[in-house]
Amino acid sequence: MRKKEQSNLVAPSSRRFTLPKSHILRGRRNYQRLFTSSDLLKSHSVNLRYACPDKGEGIQVSFIAPKRTGTAVQRNRTKRLMREAYRLHQFELTDTMSQLENDVHFAFIARKALNNFDSVENEVVTLLGKLRTRLLSPSEHI
Repeated sequence: MRKKEQSNLVAPSSRRFTLPKSHILRGRRNYQRLFTSSDLLKSHSVNLRYACPDKGEGIQVSFIAPKRTGTAVQRNRTKRLMREAYRLHQFELTDTMSQLENDVHFAFIARKALNNFDSVENEVVTLLGKLRTRLLSPSEHI
């Protein structure tokens, strides 16, 4: 049996772990708003900068690896690892945001080159948890 045929035999899960283009933060205005009026959450090798924009924009995310993190190959791998970790754990935040009917823009910013998926995943999950608790507490909104 082919791979495509085998995948049809598996019971469909209730969630799809995709990251559509509509959830990627784009545009100069959005980035300026994110970096001028936002809060910062820090971890060992990844920072999370977030802002709550106007209603109707949804949850949008960005992955940034500055040039100081290494060569282009290292930066691309770092962004790929952060993107994959977020893609697998995005529901920890999206479920909460849909209950609150709130929007958020945020960016994962690498502080150094990342090579190990397990450590990246732990940091992304930790930062998503911190962001979730910040957004749930009413005094922390921007």
